[in-house]
Amino acid sequence: MRSSFIGSVLFIALAPAVVCADQPELVAKDCAVPRAGRYLVVLQGQRGDAPLGALHLETWSEDGSVRGRRFLRVGRHYSETNYSGRWQKLSTCRLTVTRDHQGSASSVFLTDQGRPRYGISTRVGDVVTEQWLPQPAGACKPSAMDGTVLSRQMGMTFADGAWTPNAVIQRETWSAWRMAGLAVSSYDGDGEVAAYQGRFLQDDNCVGRIHQRDARGAKYSYAAILRADGTGYAYLQVQGDDLTVALLDRLAPDRESIVRSR
Repeated sequence: MRSSFIGSVLFIALAPAVVCADQPELVAKDCAVPRAGRYLVVLQGQRGDAPLGALHLETWSEDGSVRGRRFLRVGRHYSETNYSGRWQKLSTCRLTVTRDHQGSASSVFLTDQGRPRYGISTRVGDVVTEQWLPQPAGACKPSAMDGTVLSRQMGMTFADGAWTPNAVIQRETWSAWRMAGLAVSSYDGDGEVAAYQGRFLQDDNCVGRIHQRDARGAKYSYAAILRADGTGYAYLQVQGDDLTVALLDRLAPDRESIVRSR
């Protein structure tokens, strides 16, 4: 009985080695050279004990230089600044972006095609993630945003000396940079439904402001960057007790209805 038991153990121990020997070695795929161009960056997280939201409109040059415009809110403090910096490749699919002291630095992963996609702040005290989107060259025109926009977003609300979470979903209809929508919200677990109207005010091509008022008379102000290809926009709440940063998606026109209308 004893020798039989030992034999079965040896059989079990040797069998996986035979299987593993047949497995090909997995090798990570290389990425293309980092792509120069303009990018919209949406940042969200915490800096110390305060929530953080930010938008960057950032341009990369082939020589590694970076220049951009930053809209930043940390807790109740809001600022707008221009900045410069550099990107530097660390491996085939990862690089760092260093900016001035306010913007700190990021570690960024590239897509296979060499475009930045997701980043994380490397500033001490930050727990902040970044989403990168290409911003094509060209003018932002009112007609490009006409249609339906949908969003879901998480934010923070300051009340009774503390920050508590909120969540919102929105559906908007845009026409000539004016919008009407419905927001369904949860503020620290308390639900709310509110209709609202607003408009986008252009500052510099795709960069501007959104002012909204809901059916109860509450006012909201945002820094906003439209996507030059008309696929949506990003905004950052700049006033009041709510801090929300969001990426909103414009629905593509229904192909079948376009064909019928011809």
